Amino acid sequence: MRSGKPRQTTNLLTTVFLTMVLLVSCASQAKVKPGIQDAGFASLARGALVYLYVDVQGGRSILDRLTFEGSAQVAQVLDRTESAVVAFYPGGAPRRFLTVAQGRYPSSQAAWSFTLSPSWKKRRSETGAAYWHSTKGGISVFLGPDQARVSDGDPFVLPPGVEVPEGFEEFQQGAVMAGWMEDAQELLNNIVASLGIPLQLPATQILFSLYGSGNEYETNIRIETPSVSHARAFMILLSQVQRALVNGNSPEAIGDPLSLIAALLANPPVQDGPYLKLHTGSLDAKGIALLFNRFSLYSN
Repeated sequence: MRSGKPRQTTNLLTTVFLTMVLLVSCASQAKVKPGIQDAGFASLARGALVYLYVDVQGGRSILDRLTFEGSAQVAQVLDRTESAVVAFYPGGAPRRFLTVAQGRYPSSQAAWSFTLSPSWKKRRSETGAAYWHSTKGGISVFLGPDQARVSDGDPFVLPPGVEVPEGFEEFQQGAVMAGWMEDAQELLNNIVASLGIPLQLPATQILFSLYGSGNEYETNIRIETPSVSHARAFMILLSQVQRALVNGNSPEAIGDPLSLIAALLANPPVQDGPYLKLHTGSLDAKGIALLFNRFSLYSN
């Protein structure tokens, strides 16, 4: 059994599923007492930078590009996992990431594997649940037959867990991926600053959802601003940028700030009270993967 500390990466989903590779490979011999079966956002701790839901099978063509395409181990993890919720936390938090996944995991013999390995020690969560921790690898693992928890800290969370933003359940209906950023202003201003534009954009939260299947997807983004007047001013600015940039930029080659913005503004922004709504239009799996990478880069 091997362990390794997840390295920092601009690709958040790659971090999640590489950690899950470790989990499945260690637990291919295990049995651990099943835990909480709820894989909703309430299973995650508050205070994260990003919260994300993934329908693993529905978004498989994207995940294959976000992770190491062609890796048999990653493919094994994806095949076994139905869905996952993920949170990424800022520096100084009790944990840097927490993943709760639902699927079909080979847990029938794991306790012996973890017990016999000097790298893994059994610990007790603050909730009272037991899990395994590798001090050398800096990873904590809980594995049940249909649920997995992976973190660099305690993989269990004392209630109350995360409260989803208002309207999120409706916003993410039918999505293969959906999530939100609690504080979106830094991300947006990082993108604007990379263009050399001396503006501070007002935004308090971003919701995003991805729909589609196979190799054709569309992304909806809802940006919350402090007030209706902020949203109106923001929409005017984005509408001007949209008219200037959307022509001549291909979403299939999102490699710089201008093409990133062009992909996001494929359609004119729509104001709805204090919210701005963006719709990317059709993107293939490659374009979506590149979009995730660019967002991850600017959120670091």
